Amino acid sequence: MSSAPPSAWLHRTPRGTYIGDQDGQPARLGGAARLVDQLWRFRDTLYVFAASKFRAAHRAQMLGLLWPIAYPTVLMIVMSVVFGVVFKTDIEGYPVLLMLGLVPWHFLSHAWTSGMHALLVHAEIVKRTAVPPWVIITGTVLSDLYNLGFSSLSVLPLIAFYPEQFHVSLALLWLPLIVVALVAFGLGLGLASGVLNVVFRDTGYIVDSILIALFWATPIIYPMSRVPGVGHTLMHLNPMATIVEAIRVIVIEGASPPDNILIALFGGSFGVLLFGVVVYRLFAPTVSDHV
Repeated sequence: MSSAPPSAWLHRTPRGTYIGDQDGQPARLGGAARLVDQLWRFRDTLYVFAASKFRAAHRAQMLGLLWPIAYPTVLMIVMSVVFGVVFKTDIEGYPVLLMLGLVPWHFLSHAWTSGMHALLVHAEIVKRTAVPPWVIITGTVLSDLYNLGFSSLSVLPLIAFYPEQFHVSLALLWLPLIVVALVAFGLGLGLASGVLNVVFRDTGYIVDSILIALFWATPIIYPMSRVPGVGHTLMHLNPMATIVEAIRVIVIEGASPPDNILIALFGGSFGVLLFGVVVYRLFAPTVSDHV
């Protein structure tokens, strides 16, 4: 009987997890070249994992695929009543402004928390297979892209009520690139918190607290232009704030986002992704010993 390929053998040692060759000499996980090689070799695994996670999340539900649409819609209605009626905001088309902030926020918050718990939820895959932990985290985050697509449909009914708030222009071509930046931001946070949550089990409490602060630090229920002085400048350090602002400029104004917004958006998002990769590589060798 032929032996299994080298990549199927996992060696767990006190210093970390290794992939061993047939001659028994272990090869250390890590290295940018190895990550690129793994990305190619596990591309089908990523797709299957992301699709299966999405199907499993909506299986045996009463509303099923309507939930990604219903969730931001309900939040928009509640917040429109509270801030639009009770507090009498003077922002024209306030529900549109709200929805354009809630849809990307729903993706980020869900992708971050699900990516953080991915390795513990799929501990048996981590311990018993040669699938790299980052594939599990990445597949979990990418599965939320399906939710993002469906939740984006919740914007369409608002066109009938607020047609003056929507402009069709060539600036819409920026939206796919902004989605890429949004995914990079969520993936960076998921990679970092995913491995940290395995080693330090109270990471979830920290992330939940950060999410609350980040929600109010992101211009979701208010426009970025209402933030004065230094606060407005500091908001450019928050990738989520620039993502929401860019989407609103594209959809509501029908214009391309300003250069300073684009620089902060892509620089911040991919900077967080790089940070997540660094943290992941620091803790990944010991993941199998802690799950």
